[in-house]
Formats: sequence, C-alpha cells, structure tokens
Amino acid sequence: MGFFDFFTKEQPPLVEQAFDDVKLMLRNGHEMFAASTGRLLDNEILDVDLKALDGEINQSEQDLRRAVLEHLNVEPDRELIFSLKLISIVHEAERIGDLAKTLAKTADLAHAQRMGPLVEPLRELRDRILHMFDLAQEGFISENESMARDLMLEHETIKDDVTNYLKMLVDREDITANEGVVYAMAARMMSRVSSHLANIASTVACPFDQIRRSPTWAEDEARVTKSK
Repeated sequence: MGFFDFFTKEQPPLVEQAFDDVKLMLRNGHEMFAASTGRLLDNEILDVDLKALDGEINQSEQDLRRAVLEHLNVEPDRELIFSLKLISIVHEAERIGDLAKTLAKTADLAHAQRMGPLVEPLRELRDRILHMFDLAQEGFISENESMARDLMLEHETIKDDVTNYLKMLVDREDITANEGVVYAMAARMMSRVSSHLANIASTVACPFDQIRRSPTWAEDEARVTKSK
C-alpha cells in the first residue's frame, strides 16, 4: 500500500499541508547541512543563517503536529497510520536541523583548517548524504518505494564506512587530539543525518511497525553490495 493510498475518498487538507511542510523541512535541512559541512570540511565562510532555517523547520513540525491532531479529532478512525507516519517524518526532519547546527559548532572547535587525506573521506561522505536528501524528498513526494529502498541501502553502507573510518582514526599517531575529536565528531554527526534520512525513507518502504529500523532485506543487500 502506497503512502497516500490510505485515502479512499477526497484527500483532506492534511495531505496538502504534509507535502508543503515536509518539502520545506527537507529543503531547509539540505541547505543547513550543505552550509555547515562546507564550513567544517571545506573551511568556507558560514553565510547561511542556520538559526533562522532551523526555526522554520521547528515551526513546520509544530504546524503539522497540530494539523494531525485536528484531523484525528474530527475523524479518529480515518488515515490513522498515515497520520502516525507523518509524526515520525517531521520528528526525523527536525533532528536533521539540530545536527546541522552541531556540525557548524564542531568547526569552531578546530584549532586549524581541515586539510589533508583524513578530510577527503568525510567530503565524499558529505556528498553522498547530500544526494540522499534528494532521494528522501523525491521518494516521499512520488511514493517511490524503489528510491526509498535505495536510500536505506545507502545508509547501511554509510554506517559501515563511518565505523571503518573511526577505527582507522583511533590508530593514527600522526594527528593531534584536537584533529581526532573534530574528525570523529564530523563522521558521527553526518552518520546521524544519514540515519534520519533513512528513517524518513522507511515510512515509504516499510510497514508502520518496521519504520525507523533497518529491515533484514536492507542489511542483506548492503552486505552483497559491499562484497562486490
């Protein structure tokens, strides 16, 4: 059953608001993540108002929660699963905004510019996650289950890549403690952003009781991909 197939009659205003709010939250999250990682990994000037964008995300979350509550008060037995999935989506999108701000603050902890071979894997990871934002939005709007599954598979791969990166990092003796902390925090925070995007995709690809989890098929297919 597709994400919007719960509506057997005319779609209520909740659906239109869901489209607008989720698109805004993901668009803002994408911009915040790109700006904060540009500051952290590319030593760019942060010229984006992260606080303002995060405020828009938080407002969208509040508006959609209120819309879901009003909708269920009027028709408590209609589209219940759809409404619960929406609550899950906006929670995940809200956390992305917070993580983007944390990434920017991580750059402020660094004693020097981020350069050298240890930064390149993080930049490559950042680019993959930026693409995941596109998959998350398109997968939700078009109910594209295949696209959602691809996003979830990519997150399984990213988890392994981040784990391997951290294992490599702790064995390095040629970096300072400051560099180790900054790079480790960057890797972990970006992995969390990937996780929240995968959780959003799971609302399209999985039954309600399996959202926010890594389904067996995702873990198995990720292992096959890594072995090739």
